[in-house]
Amino acid sequence: MADSLVLTGVKDIKKHTGTEMLRINPKGGGDSFKLARWWVEGGVSTTYVTATVFQVTVGGNSVMLALDTSSSSNIRIDHDGSFNFTFYGINEVLRGALYTDAFELIEHYVFPKISGGQVMTVTPAGAASRPGTTPPVTIGTLTFSGDTTANDLETKTYTGSKSGTAGDVTYTITSDDANDTVAGLDVTFNGTGNRILTMTATSLTATDSPVTETLSVTVS
Repeated sequence: MADSLVLTGVKDIKKHTGTEMLRINPKGGGDSFKLARWWVEGGVSTTYVTATVFQVTVGGNSVMLALDTSSSSNIRIDHDGSFNFTFYGINEVLRGALYTDAFELIEHYVFPKISGGQVMTVTPAGAASRPGTTPPVTIGTLTFSGDTTANDLETKTYTGSKSGTAGDVTYTITSDDANDTVAGLDVTFNGTGNRILTMTATSLTATDSPVTETLSVTVS
């Protein structure tokens, strides 16, 4: 995917062609962020710049694009879908910066009024990494299905399903009654009373592994 828009002033958006770039406001209110001067090396700057900030999201990951704007600014921003940006028609915008979603600096941009030519991209020492654009592999929501009543010494078979994209999910069941026998997803109930069965879904590739869900069963 790709996205493009024109920013006028500090907040007015025109000719927006996609949904990846979203202008955001600071939690304290207002249209602009106050960010330490990102181009100052050798320590955190105590001087702040007024910036328009866009949250750019692809595949569940986000970056923050900051531009030092004013009421007379005008700039077109093109996003290639992989957290790379091209800038056109730059007016009254001197600098920009790309951050992680935790505002760790990835790189910053020096625009023609300062660079005297093309947009210059600067990667500072110790810069954060640009995130990937592939959605994370997850188990997601685990659904534990099967009968909630059983007879003593009866065997019931249960099933598990998940909402996520992980393809290597394994399901296991445990019972809170040590007398019950569990073989795979089959449970043989030994003795009457109430049970709590716990299903655990595990995956070597999912970022949210393991995921658990419970099911109450009454044995008579």
